[in-house]
Amino acid sequence: MAPGEAASEALTVFLPTGGQDVLPEEPAGDRRRRLVMQVAMVSGASVAHLGLAVVAAWPNPAVPDLQRHNTTIYDTAITLTSWQLDMLGSILAVGNLPGTWFWGWLVATIGRKKSMMLLLVPYTLAWLLLALAVNPTMMLAARVVHGICVGATFVSASTYIIELPDTAIRGALATIPSIALSLGYTLTAALGLVLRWFEIAFVGLAVIALHTTIMVFLPESPSFLAIKGQRIKAKKILLKLRGPSANVDEELQNLCDENKDTEKEPFIKVLQDSYILKSLGIVITLFFVQNFCGLMVFYVNMTRIFLEAGSTLSEHVASILVFLVQAAGTVLACIYLDRFGRRACMVASLAVMTLCLLVMGTYHHFKDAVETGIDSATANTTMLVAEDIMENWSATTTSSFSWVPLACLMLYMFASSCGVGPVPSLLNAEYFPTAVRAQLSGLCMVVGSVINFAALQLFTPMQVALTSAGLYWFYAAVSVGGIVFTFACVRETKGRALG
Repeated sequence: MAPGEAASEALTVFLPTGGQDVLPEEPAGDRRRRLVMQVAMVSGASVAHLGLAVVAAWPNPAVPDLQRHNTTIYDTAITLTSWQLDMLGSILAVGNLPGTWFWGWLVATIGRKKSMMLLLVPYTLAWLLLALAVNPTMMLAARVVHGICVGATFVSASTYIIELPDTAIRGALATIPSIALSLGYTLTAALGLVLRWFEIAFVGLAVIALHTTIMVFLPESPSFLAIKGQRIKAKKILLKLRGPSANVDEELQNLCDENKDTEKEPFIKVLQDSYILKSLGIVITLFFVQNFCGLMVFYVNMTRIFLEAGSTLSEHVASILVFLVQAAGTVLACIYLDRFGRRACMVASLAVMTLCLLVMGTYHHFKDAVETGIDSATANTTMLVAEDIMENWSATTTSSFSWVPLACLMLYMFASSCGVGPVPSLLNAEYFPTAVRAQLSGLCMVVGSVINFAALQLFTPMQVALTSAGLYWFYAAVSVGGIVFTFACVRETKGRALG
């Protein structure tokens, strides 16, 4: 069809054999039903991310609960130090390393679907170990196994999800896991209002059992089947996914041709390819920005941050509001990731987050300055006068400034869900060839896990060294660096077919 020519009633397709075939144009109703089916399949697979979110956000309700009521399921006492409380979030990265590597191999060997169904085993072990914990060692051991689950979920589910949709809506559907994450964070924060820390474990177990049940009814990734030589099965699934007007034979042939050499090469040789190395560098840098702009710290420590900021609103309620706003932003990202592209969404997201972090830093700077002045004043006054000063300060902050942390974090999380949250994981799947996608994505996840561990474990030490204000300004500086890096290095993948 010549440029500018009106669409005809039939689609002419040239087959790889040199023949010519005419395929009927897909009716609008059939296309809608086909796309709805893709949304349903991706949503079903994304229940894994809902379970992952319960794992990642569990410290939010658990830490305040442990500080107020330090008892176990057996009503015995359990006490954690501040270092151990930090470890409840950061130690996930320890399990992430073997989980990512082993599941990356499973995904490439036995397939995406079976690998996801096997997640039920480590999830069950981790949640039961946590629910029945009687001391900090058992809790931390459970969180290490949870780390295995996190790495395995990202590698298997993300690879599966990115290979199902049509190219035109791949970016939109790739944000469904992010929506599931947001809903999981909100659910976990809400559970903290009515359940103890060990009771939430059983909810997490129920979510992963639901995911396993759903996966029984979903097909294997056609991309995996194609590169493993099962073209008949792959074609049957692709016909359902792409519709009768698509030339699935050509798609399968291109997929096999592009992955033929990569599949046969040793993995160490694949890593020597300059294009692959550059892609690895870009994705890993984006994971660094994602972690050290404060996003992952906020996910895990939201309730602690509200408590330290002096918010008068319940920390659980404030966390729920923030995560609900984040979910709304993720829904918005479904629309704009394919319309404006990954780079534009990443830059806009980081720009708004930078502004919020600067305001948060300024708020804590003046809050600390006033409290320091009060401490100096109380040292030279009577107890009665000191109490009066503190009451006046409390009334002033309550009426005038207590909305600042909540407003900043709501806008911050909304902006992050439109770019910084989903884009690094999306590019981690889109940048690599199908034959080695799971292994290379897993490698990026391993390095990202180390970065994540550092960001979470350094939260308290950096807060002490830099003060709360300095820490937020540091996160803002990283965000600015992320904007520059995105402009200079990140390749756009909007509308491009997967190799």
